[in-house]
Amino acid sequence: MTIITFKFSKCRSISISRSILLICLWQLSFSHCQQKQDWTWLGGDEGAGQLSTVNYPGGRSASGVWPHNDSVFIFGGKGFSDLSTGSPHLLNDVWQFQTATNSFHLHHPGTFPGTALENVPESRQHPCVCGHDDAIIVFGGLGAGGFGLSDLWAYNINTKNWSQESDKSKNSSLPSGRGQSAVWCYNSSMYVFGGMSHNSVFHDMWRLNLTSLTWTRLWDEDSLNVTYSSLKSPMNVTIRRPMGRNGAAAWVSDDTFYLFGGNTDPTFAYNLQQTSGLASDLWKYHPSHNSWHFVAGPTETGQGSRLNGIGTFSPSNVPGCRRGAASWADAEGNLWLFGGAGKDSQPDSPRQTSKLLSDLWRFHVRLHQWAFMGGSQIGDLAGSYKAKHEDKHTSFPGSRTEMLVWRSHTHVAEIFGGLGHDGRKLDGYLNDLWSVDFTAAFTREYMISPLTAVLFFGVGTGTLLLLMVFILWSRKPCRKSLDYSYMRVHVDDI
Repeated sequence: MTIITFKFSKCRSISISRSILLICLWQLSFSHCQQKQDWTWLGGDEGAGQLSTVNYPGGRSASGVWPHNDSVFIFGGKGFSDLSTGSPHLLNDVWQFQTATNSFHLHHPGTFPGTALENVPESRQHPCVCGHDDAIIVFGGLGAGGFGLSDLWAYNINTKNWSQESDKSKNSSLPSGRGQSAVWCYNSSMYVFGGMSHNSVFHDMWRLNLTSLTWTRLWDEDSLNVTYSSLKSPMNVTIRRPMGRNGAAAWVSDDTFYLFGGNTDPTFAYNLQQTSGLASDLWKYHPSHNSWHFVAGPTETGQGSRLNGIGTFSPSNVPGCRRGAASWADAEGNLWLFGGAGKDSQPDSPRQTSKLLSDLWRFHVRLHQWAFMGGSQIGDLAGSYKAKHEDKHTSFPGSRTEMLVWRSHTHVAEIFGGLGHDGRKLDGYLNDLWSVDFTAAFTREYMISPLTAVLFFGVGTGTLLLLMVFILWSRKPCRKSLDYSYMRVHVDDI
């Protein structure tokens, strides 16, 4: 450790110490700067409504996703296949995305709309999807007319064959047909909470053992004993579990499940752009003892976003209510949320209409606080498509909902398609592929980056030495008898 010793009079030591303190604080401020996350446009088209090709899927939303080894498998959804019908339709094709090369290829063609093949599941959107060994397990989804399906299928990725399964326990109690449920894939099981079918929203929770393909009911409809009207004073009421909902965001973090937002209103209609019934509360579930716990957020529905700067965790921060957001957990188990359909940070309008969103949030599971990490605070934003495969602050995805998401690398997530605004702010089914690098979010407070280190030891130390030389050159004795003391500046501590 290098020690530089200066000899000063006692009266000047105080002023010099203050100067050093100010310089140190100025240096630390560089390392605590806040950064937006960088988006990269990887593929697809900037216009909505694109058809599938041999090596790239068409515009779609609400597909099932299963990451497996170095690939991601995509099943079904709603949008466009390789044959145009003039309008979007339900899908049942299977695509494989290879994360190493950022390339797609068609794994199973599915069927043309209006046709059916034996041993191929009917077309659907919002299915429940998990994986087990080399098989994709698919339960339910929303079929024609928005009615929920209750069938169970397995797709072998090696043989490219489908097989319809049934509950092996011959259990008379099975989940009813549904789609848009919250799904957690954990310990060779698929956990399913809520969902919808036509004009019904479910409150129950189920577990499917992916090895034995047997169902277990964890919570039934009758176990719900609170309503949102009784949750306005959460400190004075026992909250057992979240309200039933569809379109909620879901995460697995360590051994805990998290649930955010979604729609709680059975009369909700997307085309009416409603906000009533859209939630922004956060819950956690412990599978080891089958219990729910309220974590954070407003207990009233229809609430807008509240934020305090970029990258700053605060108890007052909260994402606006929404459904159909993209969600993933990072390497530290913290929760990320992007987009959806709901309310932004703007003041309430008389009509209280929802918007398509493109804001990015992070929830710290230990602090129990949200931070706004970038994107747009204002909804209904068109995408900006500059150049593919280039990190540009001017490129970003447009507002959207029901997109697909997976984590491709330790600090990188990729988002595909969805229903939203293209580069011309026209609504439609998208097939653009984006990556967001959130490496900067892992920089600890006051951790010195290489650039900051140069500024710290170069500019800061040089400024400090110049200040000392100036003071020594211009000093005058306080009185005839001087009382000298020593002050030591540790370079390593600056």
